[in-house]
Amino acid sequence: MYLDQGPGRPPLRAHISKHFRTNFGNVSNPSTRSVDSKSKVATKLILTSNPVDALRAHPPTATGDVADSTANDAVGGADTIATRGLGKLFESSDAVDDSVLDGTYSIRDMDGFEKWISDHKSTLCNSGFEPDKPNKKTLVLDPDNTLISSDGYEGDFVVDCNNEKRYSILLHPDCITFLHEMVARYAEIAIYTSSSYVYATKIACQIGVRYARAYPHEDRLPFSKILSSDDCILDGAERKKDLHRLRSLQDVVFVDDDPYYSIRSQNDNVVQVRRFHGKESERSGLMAIVPLLSYLSSVDSVPSTMRKLKKVWYNNRLVKIVQSTMGVNC
Repeated sequence: MYLDQGPGRPPLRAHISKHFRTNFGNVSNPSTRSVDSKSKVATKLILTSNPVDALRAHPPTATGDVADSTANDAVGGADTIATRGLGKLFESSDAVDDSVLDGTYSIRDMDGFEKWISDHKSTLCNSGFEPDKPNKKTLVLDPDNTLISSDGYEGDFVVDCNNEKRYSILLHPDCITFLHEMVARYAEIAIYTSSSYVYATKIACQIGVRYARAYPHEDRLPFSKILSSDDCILDGAERKKDLHRLRSLQDVVFVDDDPYYSIRSQNDNVVQVRRFHGKESERSGLMAIVPLLSYLSSVDSVPSTMRKLKKVWYNNRLVKIVQSTMGVNC
């Protein structure tokens, strides 16, 4: 018996199955992923992870429509105020030459970085975002130590992979809320991991089930694409994630706890987030970058805007630049 989402809506299990059947390929053999194989994916994932049993134990409640926490309440001269705010935000960027940022950047002071975002939250959240304007940007998320931790803690679920390894997965406590914020702002959300496709897809399924339970009235589940180790490239002797596999770099924002996994020429698309190993002190990470990601969802060019922001952060001693990431820990 299926769990019902409400009058006139498909059963929750069917809703999740349709999403994964539409978007993801063969789990057991990534090399055979194709349109023809997609119809088998959702059933296999659902039966493997038993999400329906979990949902029976914790059924969804009728909470009504979830309001967008950043509803557009600006009126009158909001555009002028926003423009003025952006001018002030970037006013110190002209003092930094582009050559200073040649290399790969990372955040050297995560506490200071999150405080900078918080201090500029009003400007970032109210500059350019229009709820009625079609979203066109793609948000790419590295799952490990960003959305989840698999560092041996007692987890929220277990993932079995084809190599007979079992991973206890702890979900970031703000993962579902964060994804709901991002679904409202981005045209699509993708997972990009250097791990296997099987591992990534099963994690996406488990997160999707929890998302559907938390927001039963949402028509859209968070993830529409999954990229894995098969989609990484060798850059010298290092395995890197190539954002060109998604779309034009102008429209891609990549969130990772380790920006050194990005290709150097794509480093201006990367937003570093606080690394999540399951500790209480790391909880702020995801929600702390929401204002910045909200702003980037509305800009014309992600890399051009990020280059300006990195100059501002450089002036505030928040970033460091390395010329080579070989053997260097972020």
